This record gives sequence, structure tokens and C-alpha cells, in this order.
Amino acid sequence: MKPKIVHARDSEVMYQLSDLFLESKYSIKGEDSNFVLLKKNNYGNLLIHLPFLLIAIFFNAYVLLVNVVYFAYSIFKKSNVILITTENKDDEGNPLEFDSVRELEVFYDESTWNKAIELSELE
Repeated sequence: MKPKIVHARDSEVMYQLSDLFLESKYSIKGEDSNFVLLKKNNYGNLLIHLPFLLIAIFFNAYVLLVNVVYFAYSIFKKSNVILITTENKDDEGNPLEFDSVRELEVFYDESTWNKAIELSELE
């Protein structure tokens, strides 16, 4: 899964943005002086897991394999990874392509989302 990259003008803004993501149930997976890597696991929809579990209990245990595949897909493909960085170029000197916070839609509260947009657009 490719992380969404958000640019912060300096480390102070980077940590303010990471605090907003932490409020939205992200966890810090890596941190350095010029980046913060955050991840929010997606375990799948309970309304999809529950019928498969009920079918497995009452009819056929092999249906659990479908549930396990769905769970693995949710964890490895649908989990959100956010990289907040102050860098403008990658290790090879190529310019980074940043994602807009407006497009992420990961915050529960609209005021938190607006504050994150405001912080990410500071120059």
C-alpha cells in the first residue's frame, strides 16, 4: 500500500498535523526530524464479517476462508498510511508528489478537517 504524502512547511506544522491525525485514531509507525509516518488499520466491515461467521457456524466451516481473505484484504489494501514530511525531494533528488489534505477525507470532525487543510496549505 502506497502512503499518501502530505507536505508540512516545517517540523512544528508537521507535529500539529500528526496530532490531528492521532485524534482520528491513527497511530505513529515511524518518526524522524523530517517526517512522521501514520497508519490506521482497516479490519473490514462488521456487517460483512458477521454473516460469514454465522454461515460458518451453522452450515459450512469453509466459509471462514472467505472471511479470512476479506480480513486480509482489508488490512493490507484498505488500511490508510499517511506520510507527513517537510522534505520536497526524495532520496534520488526527484521532486515528491504531494496529496492534498482535502482529498484524504479521514477526519471525523469537520473542524479538525478544516484545521488540517489550513495547516497543510501554509507556505
